[in-house]
Amino acid sequence: MHSRLLRRRSHLIQHDVDGATLPFGQGSLSTRDPARLKAVPADLAGRFAPATHCLYEWTSYWLDYPGADQVRIGDDLVRPVKGSLFEVRFENQLGLSQIQPLAGSTPLCPPLVVEVLSPKFPSPLAHLEFYSTLLDDLHLRASRLPFTFAAPTTRTARESLRPPTPLFTLHYLCAHALEINAAITGVLARPHRQLHDHPWFVALHQASEADADVLIGILQSPEEWVPNQTLPLAQRLGGYAPRRVWQRQPEETFDTPENRFVLSFLGALLAAAEALPNAPWWHSVPQTRQRTVRELTSALRQPRLHAMFAEVRQMQRLPASSQVLLRREGYRQMLDLWQRFHRSRRPVFEPLQHAIELRDVATLYEMWVFFALTEQIGDLLNIEQVIDLHASDERGLRWRSEARYGTAGTLIYNRSFHRPHGSYSVPLRPDFTWIRNGTVDIVLDAKFRMDQYGIQDDSEDTPQATAKRADLYKMHTYRDALQVRAAVSIYPGTAAIFYGVDGMRIGIAPLSHLILSTQSGIGAIPMAPVEPFTKGLLSCE
Repeated sequence: MHSRLLRRRSHLIQHDVDGATLPFGQGSLSTRDPARLKAVPADLAGRFAPATHCLYEWTSYWLDYPGADQVRIGDDLVRPVKGSLFEVRFENQLGLSQIQPLAGSTPLCPPLVVEVLSPKFPSPLAHLEFYSTLLDDLHLRASRLPFTFAAPTTRTARESLRPPTPLFTLHYLCAHALEINAAITGVLARPHRQLHDHPWFVALHQASEADADVLIGILQSPEEWVPNQTLPLAQRLGGYAPRRVWQRQPEETFDTPENRFVLSFLGALLAAAEALPNAPWWHSVPQTRQRTVRELTSALRQPRLHAMFAEVRQMQRLPASSQVLLRREGYRQMLDLWQRFHRSRRPVFEPLQHAIELRDVATLYEMWVFFALTEQIGDLLNIEQVIDLHASDERGLRWRSEARYGTAGTLIYNRSFHRPHGSYSVPLRPDFTWIRNGTVDIVLDAKFRMDQYGIQDDSEDTPQATAKRADLYKMHTYRDALQVRAAVSIYPGTAAIFYGVDGMRIGIAPLSHLILSTQSGIGAIPMAPVEPFTKGLLSCE
């Protein structure tokens, strides 16, 4: 049976005239549906770069590459189904990917860079519009993060001199543009000066002091003596008097450790701001935020041209204990801004930036749901949330990242459940856990599905229908194994559904129904960055 299936697949690859074939190095990539294998439209080439072709999720592609014994698809290695024939299939994966045939570990040709689209998007442009909408809203929500970390026990202020990611720089500059401008104004309005002695030899008639140090300097510099018969000092020196004498010249200078710090920090901000327009995702940044960055970049250039900085040298060490930095207006704000710029919130943005560069929509959606849930629950309860993030460079947000709402409840990200306090079988880890009165009340799972949840209408076992059922089956698993009141899938669609344990089917199940009621059951609720994007962009079944 298996061999007949392979022969049939090979026959489709080689002889199906209705299919589509893409030459690829010494081989070819094929599929039965010509609409599912196309070059990136010319007018979108810049926005899809470096991808050259569009492939689709839940579609089987066949790569026939002589001499290849494995193919790297993204981060996964795939073995041949027969000879040099490989199945290429993307499931639950959207965004930028690569297909690289290998012989052992040796690449046989340059990789094919592709953009994986959902078949629910009517066009590649709709995919970009969805991605841009999601990214814009995620930018805005993440930019509000610095104003939500208010708890004295929140541990997010570990400093690091590692440079922040460009994405963090964008959020930092937009969130603190007014403070940066105010700090610059404060420094220039009342710059710090130091008065110090500048030792120098001056003509005798210009000397203004004659203390012990000056007299010792005269005696130790006989080369400066010249014949003189008129000065009383010459009588003491055998008919000689100094032509020049050593004096302390008081001098004011702007070359202070504090000004070196300001100049160094402004230079770092300027370099970071000037690099942002070169980021591959810059075109997706809202115009208002682009304008903020451009205006701030111009403002950062001005003080570096100010006369006070002409004599300021490079900073050698941070004057962290300086009372000027700790107390003086302008300088105090500069130190605070510098500390924020180097805080450990960078790991939150590093995986996020990686997901953006790969256009990994599913990962972006999960992170967006976390920030969206924290804000929406806060609005429902009319309580300002306190967010405590725990992050790593490798995984971004980690377990124990949570949003607390006083005594009303806590939302926890990626909490694991093990015996004896959780699942009585295998470990489970829903994306979000809502705890009320010290008890796990609701679990929620973010699923990037483009389908409506009309499960009862799906009679065919299509991949999409099976995936939809699997999501709700998983909610049953969560509710049964964890013994919670409700388990709900969150997805970016339009249809909401909730099945109560009493057998009642509720067609409208907003987040408020879950948080504010005591209804038990499982279901799915739609959550999209902006409501209008669900109208016209998705062709839901």
